[in-house]
Amino acid sequence: MKLQDIKNISGANVLSMVGLRRKSSLRTWLGGGGLVGIGMAVGAAIVLLLTPKSGPEVRDSLSEGFRSLRKRAANAAIGLTH
Repeated sequence: MKLQDIKNISGANVLSMVGLRRKSSLRTWLGGGGLVGIGMAVGAAIVLLLTPKSGPEVRDSLSEGFRSLRKRAANAAIGLTH
């Protein structure tokens, strides 16, 4: 092994040499965005369970929210292309 080879060794290579490897974490599997998405979904579910609105009111509110989100996403996509 040459000195140049030692300079290019990564932490994963060192662990591999002694029979170890890095532990995969949930964050590695999902990434930061995945964790944010899961948090948002859990939060939304809790809000829906605790809301004082009736079923039809909640559905109408959700539909309006999704329509608004779709419009904002479309406008943002148009802004990116121009």
